[in-house]
Amino acid sequence: MAAVPEAPQVEMAAAPEAPEPAAYYEFLWCEFGENYSAESRDAYFADFNTIADSMTERGLASFAYAPRDWESEDFDALWVNRWADKETSVQGWAEWQSGGGNEKLQADHPDVLMCGQEAGTNVFGYTTYIPKDLPATFSVENPPYHVDNLFCTFNEGKEPEDMRAYLRDHYMPFLDRYTAENPDNSYWFAIGVPDFEPMENYPQDFNWLNYFTSPEEAAAAIANYEKETDLQNQMGEIATCSDRALWNALPIRIPPSAT
Repeated sequence: MAAVPEAPQVEMAAAPEAPEPAAYYEFLWCEFGENYSAESRDAYFADFNTIADSMTERGLASFAYAPRDWESEDFDALWVNRWADKETSVQGWAEWQSGGGNEKLQADHPDVLMCGQEAGTNVFGYTTYIPKDLPATFSVENPPYHVDNLFCTFNEGKEPEDMRAYLRDHYMPFLDRYTAENPDNSYWFAIGVPDFEPMENYPQDFNWLNYFTSPEEAAAAIANYEKETDLQNQMGEIATCSDRALWNALPIRIPPSAT
């Protein structure tokens, strides 16, 4: 933001600069087969890692997201890949497909888990921004950890610059206050911009994802956030979002570079 009062000096906030993407996330729709169980799933994951280990190391991380207390007509769960960027994803998929990775998994683990392989149909890529550093307290070592997401569309006349200003002027200061009151919290968040044409039943300009180490911590934090009506109204002026979808998440693959 004398004898003769001077006109007030108005400090104009500089337009927020566009940040660099932090990663490229892909969400694969998956269906459970008749042979699906926790044991058969884990065996499937183990063989996936064996195949991935034989491929060029590209820092791939993979995770499983299962709906918590809700169901979808389109999938039973999500397989989530995190790549450094889209170029790395394209290279990884080319090697995966040329080596018959999915065919090997389906042959060795029939009717266990069938996950999408076609971009824009059942594989959905997002250029992803992570405005807040992951806290040291966040961990995936005792799953399930918590994920929730909201699909958001910009209101008329609003654009990414407005969201960046909201983050800078409102949301990040809120997180600073929250961390001061909860120094051991594990919260971080990501904003994904779709790299595909959104489907009619999933309208979105961006996908907002929240992460916590445990569902219990998340429940308390969400209850705290829901009291922040001014913060929610400020967000609501910029974008309209879907209801919050809750997920139980677990790691599938942690790249060697992360250990």
